[in-house]
Amino acid sequence: METLTDIPVRKTKHSRLAEVDPEHLEFGKYTSDHMLVCDYENGAWQQPLIVPFANLSLSPATLALHYGQTVFEGMKAFRMSSGEGRVNIFRLDKHYDRFVQSLDRMCMAAPPREIFTEGLMKLVETDKAWVPSSKGSSLYLRPFVYASEARFGVKVSDQYRFVIFTGPVPELYVKPIKVKVETEYIRAARGGTGFAKCGGNYGGAYYPTQLARQQGYDQVLWTDSSEHGYIEESGMMNVMFVINDKLVTPPLSDSILDGVTRDSFLAL
Repeated sequence: METLTDIPVRKTKHSRLAEVDPEHLEFGKYTSDHMLVCDYENGAWQQPLIVPFANLSLSPATLALHYGQTVFEGMKAFRMSSGEGRVNIFRLDKHYDRFVQSLDRMCMAAPPREIFTEGLMKLVETDKAWVPSSKGSSLYLRPFVYASEARFGVKVSDQYRFVIFTGPVPELYVKPIKVKVETEYIRAARGGTGFAKCGGNYGGAYYPTQLARQQGYDQVLWTDSSEHGYIEESGMMNVMFVINDKLVTPPLSDSILDGVTRDSFLAL
């Protein structure tokens, strides 16, 4: 992987890779040594930097903490079985397009494509040793933007911070899961933010998902908000059925996330 622009890298002096058992990974537990940080201020994106992974310093008045201007993406890098340890980032451009759609819906500044793509490539190259090689495992990539302006009045932020961090993960589900068809609570309504990967969508789904787990289910299968008669998507993924040898999936709308895996299946 080669990048076209020079993104400064400040390497960590103390790698944490030795603390990770690659054969016993837990999803979301480990973070790699470095992260990318880039700020938006005065109407322009500044120089992106790759620095050692560390906590963020926030004012208690940071707008994202109060009014929900926070958007993320989720994607993966895989170590290929051939090609001298070559690493592949799965459908990077498609994830960027969805990222921008989510940011636009939340009235947030979107980082330029080159900062997103080349930043991811440079970050993965920097922490290439963290990409696991066991079957089904991958390096999870988490780009996100949050409103960083410190101002507690209700307003669209004028400042944003773009961050990317990564971490090795196993397969999320190794066994079939049990899902509950939800017919009381809703995940999203038409005209809302269901298609965007904004934090509020996930926070709002916690309560009915928690109730479902107390009843012995793993996830919720969401239905439409008006009739509860049509399947829309599941708690962490789009949903597909095979009916009479035909692949059937709900059509995209502003209440369904445009899944990259979904799109890949349909394209194939």
